Amino acid sequence: MEKKSEIYGFLIIIQSLIFALVDVFSKIAYETVPVFVFITFRMSLTALILFLLYGKTIREDLKKVSPSHYVLSASCLGLSIILSNLAVHITSATSFSFIRSLSAIIAPFLLTVFFHRRYLKRDAFIQLTLVLGLYLLCAKGGLSTFGLGEVLAFCCATLVAITLVFGADSLHYVRPYTLTFMQMSIGCVLSLSAGLVTGVFSGNWTAALFTPRVLSILAYCILIGSLLAYTMQNIVLSKVSPKTVGILQCSYPIFTAMASFVLIGEKMTGAGVLGSLIIVVCIIIQSLEKSESVN
Repeated sequence: MEKKSEIYGFLIIIQSLIFALVDVFSKIAYETVPVFVFITFRMSLTALILFLLYGKTIREDLKKVSPSHYVLSASCLGLSIILSNLAVHITSATSFSFIRSLSAIIAPFLLTVFFHRRYLKRDAFIQLTLVLGLYLLCAKGGLSTFGLGEVLAFCCATLVAITLVFGADSLHYVRPYTLTFMQMSIGCVLSLSAGLVTGVFSGNWTAALFTPRVLSILAYCILIGSLLAYTMQNIVLSKVSPKTVGILQCSYPIFTAMASFVLIGEKMTGAGVLGSLIIVVCIIIQSLEKSESVN
């Protein structure tokens, strides 16, 4: 990568670490707080903070740009956050991170189909090797069956791939924090609607939410896991190919496995260590290549 591209790549690695901690912390919070309650607060407060910081420019962007330029990517990310949290609640964090990282395989196909980007044999080799590494890393982390949690995780991976591919196009029309604002706003509406339909908001969740532990997790998920991480992703997507972003996000399950071991006792086996090494090698190979620009 060129120097600037190396910086963008580093930001995605940091984002992957942030997401890994979000998954593990959220899993802890969901022991006492309903998923839809937590997500609704997380996304609504993130959107509110963004509007307080960038309200004027967000309004300017939304006035001059047709919703068709951002609504797909924003809706897909909002829905992917909901599905990811449901999946993490149902299955192990390491299992989820393996399937979620399949977005790195799905995104290049979407680029080829919708934007006529070339799909090279070299790319296919790297991605298939990544699948092997991801499987070795996470197969012993709870991926022994394929249940509802795994189905939700695969749906999430598909939505993330759509977000990366069409989000890069959206960023030709709106600024990164405007796109993040719309992603959080739409996600909040979806989560609130699901919560009202399922009746979780009518339960006794306030005492569980307003505890020091859950509030500290919520603060991390808002300020770091949403406000910083998704704005950072949108900034990088405006400069780097979605394919490259997807590959670099495959560092995410490595961090998830580490955080899960330390915080909730999910253990990594020798196969997991080997898988981690394979993923690192693939990321290094990708980083040594010149990154594709989105322009």
